[in-house]
Amino acid sequence: MIFVWGRKPVYSHAGYVADYCPVCRAARAFSVQRIGMAWHLWYITVTKGELAGYQRTCCDCGMVLPMETGHYTRLSAEQLPLVQLEQTTNPHLSIRHADALAAAARMREAPLLLDESERRRQIDAALRLQADALDEYESATRLDREVWWSIGGAFAFCVVVLMALRQQAPENMDNGFIIAFFLGLGAVAWQLSQMGERFLQRELLPKLARSLAPLQPRQGEIDDAMQRLHSQGRKLAKRIDSTRIMQSLR
Repeated sequence: MIFVWGRKPVYSHAGYVADYCPVCRAARAFSVQRIGMAWHLWYITVTKGELAGYQRTCCDCGMVLPMETGHYTRLSAEQLPLVQLEQTTNPHLSIRHADALAAAARMREAPLLLDESERRRQIDAALRLQADALDEYESATRLDREVWWSIGGAFAFCVVVLMALRQQAPENMDNGFIIAFFLGLGAVAWQLSQMGERFLQRELLPKLARSLAPLQPRQGEIDDAMQRLHSQGRKLAKRIDSTRIMQSLR
């Protein structure tokens, strides 16, 4: 038997804070996750692991961002109303993010009247944020629900085939199991190959569209921004194009 073991990140809920969300372009409530590195066997862990840091997840758009605990006075055990959560956990939020909040206000009032350099900076920032998210996703070993369902389905398929062969054709059990095993393995491999595309479709593109929508970007602006991203060697520029981004904005 092949044993799969090692260390993996374990995420556990730690509380709530208020902070600025660059996707929503506004102050938002965030749930906080403790990140621990724990030993696993077949990806199963029994402890929270050694503390490796914290992350925060926007309760509105779901964007996951790194977290500096020193920016907050404390964590809230419950998700309070935003004003109260800000006062309790991050009273300097409006000062620390004054420029971003002011830029977001200008976008909401008259996005097409922003000067070209500010529009370019805001579009580039939105793309870099999601490019970082894609890099983080692909740097870690994780399985989505389709992969887990395919693993369970492949196992169940092999069991059913073995039971049927035992009853109907026991002399063919070995060959039958080999065929069933590789069919199941093929289904799992296919689902694994589609994980990146599912992440783009479910997670990345909706968040990118949400952060770009206030700017009402033109096709040419996205073309230029993607070219700049490509020149930096970012993976995102190879995975999607400007047409797909514009489609997500509709």
